[in-house]
Amino acid sequence: MANVDLIKQKLPQDLWERAQQFIIPDTFLANSPELIVLVLNSKSIDNKEEKQSWFNLLPLMTQEQIDKLRDILVREKQKLEEIEKKYEQKKSDIKSQYVQKRQEEGYKTKMVQIQQKEEAHQETQDKEAENLLTQI
Repeated sequence: MANVDLIKQKLPQDLWERAQQFIIPDTFLANSPELIVLVLNSKSIDNKEEKQSWFNLLPLMTQEQIDKLRDILVREKQKLEEIEKKYEQKKSDIKSQYVQKRQEEGYKTKMVQIQQKEEAHQETQDKEAENLLTQI
């Protein structure tokens, strides 16, 4: 299987377990760990067999092909980050609209409650005034 010591030395800790599931050429682990990270995190290379296939191909690829692969995976990562930012912004906007609407509803409910209390208080005062007038 994989060279666990090299994985722990060259890759981020959150990828250690995942990387150990693959046979990754030691030279690429040692010299191009960022490429290994890109392959492991790629969404377009989605299943285990595909990732292993790319790891198997790395030693057979020319430097130009490796550079192209790296470029493609970097662009993929950037695009996904852009999409995630847009999604987070939309989520934030929707959440703030929801919170604002809930606050408005809460405000309206409080106003109705206050109005009802004021009306009840006014009725009580009116009855007390009538009682006082009848007693006079």
